[in-house]
Amino acid sequence: MFNGIPTMMKYAARSPYQCGPSGFSFDNCLRLMENGILEPNRISTGTTIAAMIFDGGVVIGAESRAINAHIIPSSNSRKIYELQPNIFAGGAGVAQDACALMEVTHAQLELHSMNTGDRMVPVCCANQTVRQLLYRFSGNMQVNVIIGGVDGTGTHLFCTRFDGTADSCPFSALGSGHLAAMGILESRWTEYLDEEDARSVIADAVAAGMENDLNSGGRVTLCVIRCDFSVSWEVHAPYKEPLFRPMPPQVKLGCTAILSSIQHKVVPWGEAPDGYTDVEGLYRRQEEYLGPPKAKKRRLDPTS
Repeated sequence: MFNGIPTMMKYAARSPYQCGPSGFSFDNCLRLMENGILEPNRISTGTTIAAMIFDGGVVIGAESRAINAHIIPSSNSRKIYELQPNIFAGGAGVAQDACALMEVTHAQLELHSMNTGDRMVPVCCANQTVRQLLYRFSGNMQVNVIIGGVDGTGTHLFCTRFDGTADSCPFSALGSGHLAAMGILESRWTEYLDEEDARSVIADAVAAGMENDLNSGGRVTLCVIRCDFSVSWEVHAPYKEPLFRPMPPQVKLGCTAILSSIQHKVVPWGEAPDGYTDVEGLYRRQEEYLGPPKAKKRRLDPTS
């Protein structure tokens, strides 16, 4: 059933991911699978996305690599979507699920705007719509979303996970490279960052995720949403120099005391060590034990 209109689906006993009042119809997919056609592989985006609120707006950053198992089908994948002119979202997870989720959310927000007299959609409304869609599928849509934007009440940033839970936070990072990105954000975030510093922090956070995660790569894309409702996009080339450089050991000579020492003399092959007088016995043992194996003598049977 879609918006009260019954569909031709005959799999009512299946999970809500495959059947239900969700707007997604899997009739053709199930029919083809019954005829022996296998389901295509889903492309998972090993993603690093990060976002931050600054003094005057929100900045969202993402990299552009899409992976399918051990294959990189695209290095220019779009991972930041426009839900409304004042609301943008970055998705991490299965690329097909993220694209479908963003399209349905965009359509729902357009209907909401028309029903309210073309008023500006609040950011919390977009977050609630995404939460309801993800909760309806019971975690089967493998997408984590960062939603950021501005409205009449100020700047907002939400971190929404695939099970429908959400948090409101000043900065966040998601994806397979989120640990390295979160380290940059936690160390450099302050409450009143300006726009230039915020863009630098987000670009470095995404680049750190790309450097420490094999599934992340490509280019760094930044989306800046300001309080005057202006939006700007930036694309940064891949970082050539590593952000994390190994530190050389700073140990001075003589700072560690030597407690004891043992000397082992290395004797060349075939020579006798110092203090060893039985040289003939040494060579005799070498020929006996270290020489090539000798052929065994055949014993004759006296009875034959």
